[in-house]
Amino acid sequence: MKRVALIGSILCSLAPSTLLAEMSYNAFDASYVLDVEIDSDRANVNVDGDGFEIGGSFELNDKFFLLGKWQEQNLDFGVDGRALELGAGLHHPLNETLDFVATLSYIDAEVEVGNFSADDDGLGVGAGIRARVAESFEIDAGLKLIDFDDSGSETGFSFGGRWYFADTMAITARADYADNVDTLSIGFRAEF
Repeated sequence: MKRVALIGSILCSLAPSTLLAEMSYNAFDASYVLDVEIDSDRANVNVDGDGFEIGGSFELNDKFFLLGKWQEQNLDFGVDGRALELGAGLHHPLNETLDFVATLSYIDAEVEVGNFSADDDGLGVGAGIRARVAESFEIDAGLKLIDFDDSGSETGFSFGGRWYFADTMAITARADYADNVDTLSIGFRAEF
């Protein structure tokens, strides 16, 4: 009897798991931005700093979701940055543990130095994947194109990971690399 139980448990551990937690698109995120680097030849700006970000998403049905994000940045030489993103997304399962994700969003960004400020807005289009690679670990990666009204287009790549220490709570890490702005952040996610 012990052999049957042992063989059964070994076979279950080798088989692809269908018991991985389902990926949720109902979430709240809070992150500390460890490093922000703005390097724009066009605007002749090269500053870095840190900041924070809050955001989330809300599932409308089994395919579509809404998203929102707010980021504050404290940079060198008294420069402050802010960014707001509001949009919608589509997710489509490619298999039990991998989703294709596409987003369309409105983005408003502002940089402030003392009494001087400059802002710009535009549309962002993104596409990528989200994968549950283990019971308590998830990764995502994607490309994003933002077309700003005044300062032209920006292309970026992002990569993130989440370690679920509970069913609906995770520690997060993320890297975003774009033409003019790079960020590294760590944070917390709560899903509902």
